Amino acid sequence: MPRIFRPNAYFEEELRLGKLFPRELEARNSVLESSFLVLNSFPDSAKILAHSPPEENWIKYWREKGIQIPKPILLRNLKQSLQKEKEIQLEEWGKISRWNSNTGNLEIDQTLADPAKTYGSKLNQNDWNREHNEDLISYSIRNSEDWETFIKKEKDHFSPDQKFVFKTEFGFAGAQKFRDVSGLKDLAYLFLKVKREPFLIETWADRTKDFSLLFSAKNGEYKIEEGTILLNDHKGKYSGTWMGEFFEIENYLSGMSESFSKISKFHPNYEGYGSVDSFFYRSKGIQILRKISEVNFRWTMGCLLLELRRRFPKEGNDLLLFLPKVQNSDPYSRLKIWEKETGWEILPLSTFFSPYRRPNQKNLIWVRLPAQKNQDPWEEAKIVSESGIRVLGP
Repeated sequence: MPRIFRPNAYFEEELRLGKLFPRELEARNSVLESSFLVLNSFPDSAKILAHSPPEENWIKYWREKGIQIPKPILLRNLKQSLQKEKEIQLEEWGKISRWNSNTGNLEIDQTLADPAKTYGSKLNQNDWNREHNEDLISYSIRNSEDWETFIKKEKDHFSPDQKFVFKTEFGFAGAQKFRDVSGLKDLAYLFLKVKREPFLIETWADRTKDFSLLFSAKNGEYKIEEGTILLNDHKGKYSGTWMGEFFEIENYLSGMSESFSKISKFHPNYEGYGSVDSFFYRSKGIQILRKISEVNFRWTMGCLLLELRRRFPKEGNDLLLFLPKVQNSDPYSRLKIWEKETGWEILPLSTFFSPYRRPNQKNLIWVRLPAQKNQDPWEEAKIVSESGIRVLGP
């Protein structure tokens, strides 16, 4: 029985739309497709399902590193590649589909999609997670009645300089919208009356540091795998993940055991990888930890980095970092110069160009850094990012 891995980074969009393979997100998904080609470059690994083949120069760069990139199964050739298979072992970034041998296609499996929608819903998680800090407002808004309840209960607590965050029930990290008190009504109308989408509304918090707890679950048993630092801006837009030795990660994990134990009761039948997103925020001059901001019942970038570290063990720290599109025609030679200048190991997890030689809008870089005493991950990530932009720029 062949093993196939589908890196569906648009998992939440598939849940929202109720259909597989949203065409407008194919280019964005290519980042994960190439990353999993690297991860699954070992014998007996699952075959990767991809929309298009990776560029040859990217394959060559990895070959020079001693890694043979396997050929993916292209989506357009899926039926032909698996036409004789009655069964396949399908693994996914987010579990939602099944293989139909009668039609030779992947299709939504409601036995997977229904619980994924139930437990992945930001609104349902908000209703379950009553561990909110007292100074944070958080409401699930499914209809006009919920909105009126929110306004009635909270309007006396509004202040002119207060800001709120609107999050769709399913959606990408960093896609939230921000409004002050004067803009709440118009945005609520857009969601409820125009888009007809439920949403979560929360107090905007002055975030200072973001963390993620990685876990695995099997047969009802949940296990903490690792802690990471999420590199987000103050609005929560994701730019990378740090994994390695750092005392603040240990301090974060030590305070999460009680909250983590609740998750297995919330979704006792989940199996696979997942993560808990948390953040520190500043309130009245002190730092407060919001232990459970969101739970991801799927692979995450942190899970990807954890598996990369396991497949390619090396002492030191690891950084996944998104960099903007390149401005020169031969970025791979620039990577070699960058390695020589810094002593870091630089590994492009995504290709710089599409099969049609168009530069990709974002590029995922894996940087392996030596462990250093008194190293600050946030400062180190900033140095790496600025260095990468300079090297890969014009």
